Amino acid sequence: MTLTLTGAGTALAADNDHGSHDHGSMQTPSFELPAACKAASAGKEASMKDMQGHMSMAMQGMSGQATDTQKGLQHAMMQMNGPMMQGMMAGDPDVAWICAMIPHHMGAIAMAQVGLRNGDNPEAKKIAEKSIQEQEKSIKELTAWLDKNARKEGKQ
Repeated sequence: MTLTLTGAGTALAADNDHGSHDHGSMQTPSFELPAACKAASAGKEASMKDMQGHMSMAMQGMSGQATDTQKGLQHAMMQMNGPMMQGMMAGDPDVAWICAMIPHHMGAIAMAQVGLRNGDNPEAKKIAEKSIQEQEKSIKELTAWLDKNARKEGKQ
């Protein structure tokens, strides 16, 4: 499954292969923020770097004896943290929340993909597939809200 936000966030491309039950070829979603989120958080890079550094150090200390599943989940969390923190730096509370949630949902997709790749319980895999579908739907809704409201909120 590939998930990419492009341009101003209006195009959300999802190549869903999670229904095929061949999860070995799935790709991690792109954690690229929509342009509206990047614009809303511009000028706050120093604060974001500090937060990212602290999170990265904490996560790296956990990987010593980790299983492949734990490493995959950790990687997904590390991938979402930077864009999530960048999104939350928007000045407008609504834009900040929406922009933080987009990579948060992308992280949920990446974590569900880890479950599909490494898990063996059919019920858990079905829940992971459902989660992917629900998160994709939520990302589309969040992105549509941004396209409609980010400029109106005056924080782009």
